[in-house]
Amino acid sequence: MSSFFTVPGAQKKRKRPAALEAPKKRVAASKSSAKTSAKSARPAAKPAASSKKRVERDDESISGSDSEDDESYEGASDATNDEDDNDSENDGETAAEKRLRLAERYLGNVKEHVDEVGFDAAEIDRDLIAERLQEDVAETKGKVYRQLASELAFDRASQTFFRSNTNSVTSIAACAPYVYTTTKDLFLHKWRIQDLPQHQYPQTTKRKPKKPPAPPKKRPELEMWIKGNASKQKDKDYKRHVGNILAVAASSDGKYVVTGGQDKKIIVYDAATLKPIKVFTHHRDAVTGLAFRRGTNQLYSCSKDRTVKVWSLDELAYIETLFGHQDEVLDIDALAQERCVSVGARDRTARLWKVAEETQLVFRGGAVDKKPQPGINPRSLLHEGSMDRIAMIDDELFITGSDNGSLALWSISKKKPVYIQPLAHGLDPPLQPEAASAEVNPDRKAVPAPPPRWIT
Repeated sequence: MSSFFTVPGAQKKRKRPAALEAPKKRVAASKSSAKTSAKSARPAAKPAASSKKRVERDDESISGSDSEDDESYEGASDATNDEDDNDSENDGETAAEKRLRLAERYLGNVKEHVDEVGFDAAEIDRDLIAERLQEDVAETKGKVYRQLASELAFDRASQTFFRSNTNSVTSIAACAPYVYTTTKDLFLHKWRIQDLPQHQYPQTTKRKPKKPPAPPKKRPELEMWIKGNASKQKDKDYKRHVGNILAVAASSDGKYVVTGGQDKKIIVYDAATLKPIKVFTHHRDAVTGLAFRRGTNQLYSCSKDRTVKVWSLDELAYIETLFGHQDEVLDIDALAQERCVSVGARDRTARLWKVAEETQLVFRGGAVDKKPQPGINPRSLLHEGSMDRIAMIDDELFITGSDNGSLALWSISKKKPVYIQPLAHGLDPPLQPEAASAEVNPDRKAVPAPPPRWIT
């Protein structure tokens, strides 16, 4: 049998057997030699007849093999012609058409398999469980987007004010069901947020109560507090703050609460008792921001000494310092990955720190949206002088707030802001002409445009 890659049997040159070859002419010999040759040829007559029969059988076998080879060659040529036709048909299709053709072929195969085998309920359940597990893992890693803005009714939301007899509140951190606040007079408060109204007074008996239910509580309850002492500045063993507390952060597992202050201290507390555990004094200036890596006890801190430091609270140890900012670092934020973002005030930069890779990405501010917007006075659009606040949305996007009242949306794949919202917090009240000028009859044109409210 001939294959597609070998020469067909019909095209091969056949060798004739030696018995069929034409007799060669010989030189005339003597009579005696002729007689002897005739005598020798007589007894060889019978073998010649048998050789003729053998040759006929060989011819039949050769012709049969030739016919088979011709048939196989024709089949191979037909297959190659079909493939050539398919190739010629597919030569003109685009990449999208090819993908569509392959997808239709795959769906056809799946449909045939389903028609033959049918659905397997157990396999479907396993697929659903695997999909649910993947969704849960993605949710814990912060990679699931949920559209909640349309489901929240901010216009009907109730507000509750709560305070204690302290000075200004400087920072706040939440770890349900608790909220931690710090003040300028060295207080750290632990508040318990009230449950939902339907869960505050659960019914314990089957009888219908005679009295109407009490109104639900909205105000958080103060559970405990701790205060520093400004007169202990010279005591190096004092494990509380001796200056204004500027930042607070709570770990996601509810185990630790950390505060940073103007006294260059970072103090780690036991969240259950607010008892100080560890005091870090590595910063050389006031600590302005704290942020936990979500799901871990890794802490990031920023300071006016223009550095960002990394800490591990599992070992209560310092890890490393990140350099790069040219001015005091005012705010810092982090998500689940081993990276953080910070803003450097007057250097007008936001930096993404990749701790594991030991690299940083620099995003330079100062841009102004030049497109005119209705209801906004162009005179009030001041240039950005300081970037004071930052917050991460996800691993790709973050937002910064500046002293010109603008909010900027950034992407880590672009050097410039994706979008800028000017005057996010509005404008300060305009000055009266008498307050803006010392003249008796001041001109209204001398009144400056009202400045925007800072994002601080």
